[in-house]
Amino acid sequence: MPKAKKIAVFITSSGWGGLEMNTVKLSKLLIENGYSIVLFTSKKSTLLEKSNGVFNDVEIIEKPRKYFAFRSAKKISSLLKKHEINVVLCVDNKDLDVLAWTKRLFRKSMKLIYQQHMQIGLNKKDFFHTFRFKAIDKWISPLPFLKVEIGLRTHFPLNRVEVIPIGLDTSKFLKNKYSKKEARDLLGIQTDLPLLGIIGRISEKKGQLFVVESVLELKNQGFHVELLIFGSATINDENDQKYDQKLRNFVINNGLSDSIHFIDYQSDVSKFYNAIDVFVLASHSETYGMVTIEAMLSGVPVVATNSGGTPEILANGRLGHLYPFENQIKFCKELKIVLNEMEQTRSMTANAKDVASMIYNQKAEVESIDKILSKYL
Repeated sequence: MPKAKKIAVFITSSGWGGLEMNTVKLSKLLIENGYSIVLFTSKKSTLLEKSNGVFNDVEIIEKPRKYFAFRSAKKISSLLKKHEINVVLCVDNKDLDVLAWTKRLFRKSMKLIYQQHMQIGLNKKDFFHTFRFKAIDKWISPLPFLKVEIGLRTHFPLNRVEVIPIGLDTSKFLKNKYSKKEARDLLGIQTDLPLLGIIGRISEKKGQLFVVESVLELKNQGFHVELLIFGSATINDENDQKYDQKLRNFVINNGLSDSIHFIDYQSDVSKFYNAIDVFVLASHSETYGMVTIEAMLSGVPVVATNSGGTPEILANGRLGHLYPFENQIKFCKELKIVLNEMEQTRSMTANAKDVASMIYNQKAEVESIDKILSKYL
């Protein structure tokens, strides 16, 4: 039996969102493909609790200081030596500083692979960022536009950047689990009107209120639709809770209670995608909108904000409809096109499904990352 390929996955985040979920998913798939993975994480890690024993081993470390975490770097180096690990996969840019010091001061032979999940944003050409990025042996970016941004915003050499889309288990979405009626019955929704859907945490950044206001505007124009809001506000986040209450008050005060359906997040998201007629993304900016890809795979037409990585995922409007962030006039116009021009919508949706199944599948992601990791093992 061949010896397992041993690596460390390093993430000290205490959250549980797309970053953490994708890290567990990727780790599980790599292990299924012959890897032995030691998870390096912090005491407050939700990922460890949610991963259900996926990892072969775990090392709990103190969350490192933001800068100059020399003591943590030394400890990490000792643990890597103990496990005879020389390849580290980092998935959160907040952890790059301590890993850069680990490599520079204590373990020069260490190979650092960084899988990017967020946009760079502002220029990061200063000394500290350049030092940090210089420690990276291979930078994995999920979309071509993010690679371009690396070239514009950093001094990192682009010949060490590999574009590998983050994949999904496409089989969960390509064949609808429920008929539209079954999905709506399970969610307790009865309507003959077009049903829009928005999924995710109820938060100002996700833009649920904008979509509700647009439903009201459409109603005033005599164009009637309903909306499914699938998600919940974070319990211990005061801002999210206030936004959630503001959202619900607007619905009640404007007589929209029969048109807006609130359903708490459920793990079986197929109910959501199979129930709706149009998927809406209203976020200010999504670096890599997994929910947009899920909608494409589910055969649901998409109307989304023209920002972040979304335009690239939707091929600049060829695979879905784009509108400027919070531009209600443009949003309503694009939505009406989707619902009124059915032949065009069916064609676009079918193309989107085909493209998404080819590009954004987890088998392709794992094969590509395996090739990179194997070079350094």
